[in-house]
Amino acid sequence: MSETSATLNKRARTPVFVLLLVLALTIAYPVVLMALSSLRTKADYLKNPFGLPGAITFDNFVNLINNYGIGRAAMNSLFVVTTGVALVLVLATLAAYALAKLPVPGAKYINASFVSVMLIPSQVLIIPIYLMLSKLHLVGEFGGIILVYVATGLPFAVFFLTLSFKAIPDQVLEAARLDGAGFLRTMWSIVVPIGGAGIATLAVLQFLAMWNELIFAYVLLPDDTKMLLTPALTQIGTRFVSDQPLMAAGLLVTALPPTLLLAFTSKYVMKGMAVGVGR
Repeated sequence: MSETSATLNKRARTPVFVLLLVLALTIAYPVVLMALSSLRTKADYLKNPFGLPGAITFDNFVNLINNYGIGRAAMNSLFVVTTGVALVLVLATLAAYALAKLPVPGAKYINASFVSVMLIPSQVLIIPIYLMLSKLHLVGEFGGIILVYVATGLPFAVFFLTLSFKAIPDQVLEAARLDGAGFLRTMWSIVVPIGGAGIATLAVLQFLAMWNELIFAYVLLPDDTKMLLTPALTQIGTRFVSDQPLMAAGLLVTALPPTLLLAFTSKYVMKGMAVGVGR
């Protein structure tokens, strides 16, 4: 029995359970409707958009792979996002440990600068970033979009991990130093295991942000062979003609990896968020 349920009497638990159940249903219903729509033909969908499929078909997914290159786009997104998340985690872990536990001059001002950068809308950076990457010949290259994702994700990543690492007891780090552990040894043996929940939470948040990003991916990767998943979905349908089941299949393919990731890491995300809020 959880601590929350133990503090509530039986009468109070019932309305709370009902409220959470209704909230869960409102969240699950659109997902289920999208999944059912993806298994229908367009004619069947137009007969009753909110009904059950008259016959289950996987033609929409085959169409996405054969005519819209969704399979290639999904692999491109997976490569770009996993590379970007890995780089962000490594750089943010090093920087956050230094800001949280080492005597870095002006650490408070550095953290404040990260917060101020987080408040800048990413849309206003499109033109200067595009011009900068053009001079570096990185427009249309995976390296360019990865560099952008890492640069835009680092401010929040460092800020978030700094809060998490501050919860690590100083006595543990002092004991490691007395045993002769250097900077990297302390990082790998002490900071990473204790701050694992925060790092896992950050990995999930960064994956979601990069996976669902559209504007930079659309502008910086104009080549169809290097297109990411979210820009590829914009090619489905036209202004006056739309195929809702086909669109639902594309949205389901896009939503499936983040959904599975959250399903398997929700415990670590909640723990990591609790550590950050607790600070």
